[in-house]
Amino acid sequence: NDAGASCRIMAMNRRGKSKADKKKKKATKAKGFAAKLAAEVEGNDNDDPSSGGPFQLPPKTEVALFVAPGPKELVVIEKICNEVGMGTLVVLLNARLDKVKNFGTDSATKLFTEDFEPVFCLSAAPQEEAPSCLMYRAFPGDWVLARKPKVGQPKTILSQGTKPSREECKEAYDALEVGDLEKNVEDFVDNVA
Repeated sequence: NDAGASCRIMAMNRRGKSKADKKKKKATKAKGFAAKLAAEVEGNDNDDPSSGGPFQLPPKTEVALFVAPGPKELVVIEKICNEVGMGTLVVLLNARLDKVKNFGTDSATKLFTEDFEPVFCLSAAPQEEAPSCLMYRAFPGDWVLARKPKVGQPKTILSQGTKPSREECKEAYDALEVGDLEKNVEDFVDNVA
């Protein structure tokens, strides 16, 4: 309980401007997508006097939390990570990095796929390869692939230190043996439903 501790919350609004701001913007010179993105990310939007420049963390920030960043925000987050280095803990919450197809640069790809460590994950496994399965990980534990039966708790079918690939999920699911009792209960539940 440090009485001298303080917390400052800052927000990046990615939802855009209000309708009134959009009407004002229509009167200005039209920009293409790339020019708009460059102006917003670089803070060079001279047409917008309210633009305060690029987003920067305050000095001596210990923890930066980014919630559900999209590809545009990841560009800014990469710049922030390069600026603050290892002196600031950067947390991405619900980033869904596995859904991002192109991070823009090789250094960004390495940063988000190799340097960041997933600390908690609870998601559906690839359903084509492992139907009715889920993946779970809580740092520092292993990645777990589990099958959710119709009745009862999920049952672990694979546990390993790295995130299972689609092929590993398929192999584990194909090797799964469902007992007679469990199969009969699931058949019964299917018939009742």
